[in-house]
Amino acid sequence: MSLADELLADLEEAAEEEEESFPDEDDEEAIDVVEEEMELDLAVDSVKSIAKLRDSKQFAEIVTKMGDYIGKQRSSSEVTGPVESDPEYKLIVDANNLTVEIDNEINIIHKYVRDKYSKRFPELESLVPNALDYIRTVKELGNSLDRCKNNENLQQILTNATIMVVSVTASTTQGQTLTEEELGVIVEACDMALELNQSKHQIYDYVESRMSFTAPNLSIIVGASTAAKIMGIAGGLTNLSKMPACNIMLLGSQRRNLAGFSSTSVLPHTGYIYHSEIVQSLPQVRGSMGWGVSAHPDVQHGNRPFGPTRPC
Repeated sequence: MSLADELLADLEEAAEEEEESFPDEDDEEAIDVVEEEMELDLAVDSVKSIAKLRDSKQFAEIVTKMGDYIGKQRSSSEVTGPVESDPEYKLIVDANNLTVEIDNEINIIHKYVRDKYSKRFPELESLVPNALDYIRTVKELGNSLDRCKNNENLQQILTNATIMVVSVTASTTQGQTLTEEELGVIVEACDMALELNQSKHQIYDYVESRMSFTAPNLSIIVGASTAAKIMGIAGGLTNLSKMPACNIMLLGSQRRNLAGFSSTSVLPHTGYIYHSEIVQSLPQVRGSMGWGVSAHPDVQHGNRPFGPTRPC
C-alpha cells in the first residue's frame, strides 16, 4: 500500500470514529457553549453587596491554613498512607478550587466597575478588554483622564499603542465627571479585585511549591504550575489517575462563555496541558486540517495530517 493509500485509509477511519463517538451538532453546540447570564444589581452602594468571597469564612480559613503550612517544607517521606488522606493535600485541593471562585468574583467586579465607570469614560471598555487591565486603568485614571499622558504607572499596565488610543479617545469622550461618592465606590471595587488577584497568585505559589511531594512525577513532566491546575480541576490525584488520557488534555478548557464577560476567542478542545511549556516549546506543523503543535515524529515529518482533537 502506498503512502497516499495509507493516508486516505487513516482519514476514513478518523471520520468513522468521529461519527460514532460524538453527538449531533446541535447537542455538541449545547454542550460546548453555555450562555450564562449573570444578573447583578448594579444600583447597590457598595461592591461588597454583590462580591462576598473576600470576606467569606471559607476564604479566611484557607488563607489561614496556607499561612500555617508555608513555613514548613515537607518531603514525600513525611506522607504516610494515601496522599489523599493527608490534611495538607486536602488544603491544596480546596485552594485550587478557591482560585476558580476568585476568577469568577473578579469577573463580577469587572462588570460592576465597567458599568459604574461608563459614566466617566464609556469607550474605555472596548479599548481595554482585559478585566484586570481595565480595573487597573480605571483606578489609575479616576476622574482625571489627562493622566493618560506620560504616566509611568499606566505604561506598566498597557502597551504604548493602547495608551495612545486611550489618550486620544479620552480627549473626545462625552463622559461626565464622577462625584466623590461615585468615584469612591469604584476605587473600592478596584481595590477588592486587585486584592483577590494577589491572593490568587499567592495560592498558585503555595500549591506549586507543594507539587514536588504531592505529585513529583507529574510536576517533572508538565511543570509544577500545570500539575497543580490539572490536579485541582480533576478533583485530586485518584480521580486524575482514573481519567482517560484523551480527557486529561481537556482539563481547564474554557467551555463556558460568560455572557458579557468574554473578550477573546477560545481555542476549542485545549486545556492546561496545551498551554504548558512542554507543549508550547514544540514547533508548529501544518497538515491538511490546519496548523497545530505535535510531538509525534510521524506528524512532524508530514506522514499524518494534523487535525483538531476531541474527547473520547
